[in-house]
Amino acid sequence: MSTLTSQEGKPALAPGSKFVRKHLDATRSEEFWFHDGSIILLVGSQMFRVHQTVLSTHSEVFAGLFTVPQSSDKEKDMIEGCHVVQLHDNPTDFVDLLKGIYSPSHFDTLPEELGDVLSWVSGILRLSTKYMVLSLRQRCLSILKAKFPTTFADYAAQATHPHRKHYKSDDLMRVVLLAQECNVLEILPYAYYCVARIGLSRIVSEPPGDISWKQKAICLVGRERLRWAEMSLSHSFLFAFRPATSCRTPGQCGIGHGPQKEWRAIEAGRSPHPLKLFARWDALHVCAECVASAQKQHQAGREEVWQHLPIIFELDAWEELRKNA
Repeated sequence: MSTLTSQEGKPALAPGSKFVRKHLDATRSEEFWFHDGSIILLVGSQMFRVHQTVLSTHSEVFAGLFTVPQSSDKEKDMIEGCHVVQLHDNPTDFVDLLKGIYSPSHFDTLPEELGDVLSWVSGILRLSTKYMVLSLRQRCLSILKAKFPTTFADYAAQATHPHRKHYKSDDLMRVVLLAQECNVLEILPYAYYCVARIGLSRIVSEPPGDISWKQKAICLVGRERLRWAEMSLSHSFLFAFRPATSCRTPGQCGIGHGPQKEWRAIEAGRSPHPLKLFARWDALHVCAECVASAQKQHQAGREEVWQHLPIIFELDAWEELRKNA
């Protein structure tokens, strides 16, 4: 077929092609229009001339899609000698997917803020899930898990990081929706935990892009369960404080005024945070042996809360969530 060039720089149309003529306003992608590309993908109002073998190597879905005739008039559905395949995706998401496929260094420099990270990975995650581009999906999962840990060890490392970022409520809502849309259920327990800890007035508000009321109800119920867990945990090593078996000054350490005062401070807190690492050990005014015993008890309690985090928010156990990753 001869190649025609339009005066506006758009790809020339093959005379008589009904499929192509339906998209006269489609324009070339400036970044992904390769002169040696072997196939043209029509996504919304944009066209991408890319390499069929490159996409097929990354995705069995693409490999199968490119071998299936797209219309009964297939030979006329061509531009510049390349067959045209229509995909029903968001063009912006598709550009992000192509960046991930064609640029190995695309993930080397990620933004710091969660909202920017979500804008960076959301499109790639959606389409890598849809087209089973497994390498890119795993890269996206790694990025999200770094923000929303799936093990207690990872959470503990993140919580003590000196440059830990505070997550905005709108971004937390976006994370929950993205995780459910793309079946990344493993990050939901901690994402729900974060949502449950934001202000009640924000949870019950209804700005665009929020999670559903059912999801908010789960978070509100989970919030009460977290408060109960926090009180039970702090009660065990503060209010019901007992000297360690190795304590050499049980008379002094058994008074308990310091531990009980700290327990009342936690009880008065607005937002439950049972995973928080208690650090005011010097305020207990007990010996080193008693502090070590209380720290061990506190650590075990935090780990137990983490283990039950999915159940607190009406999810399957961690083991089941990981199977779906």
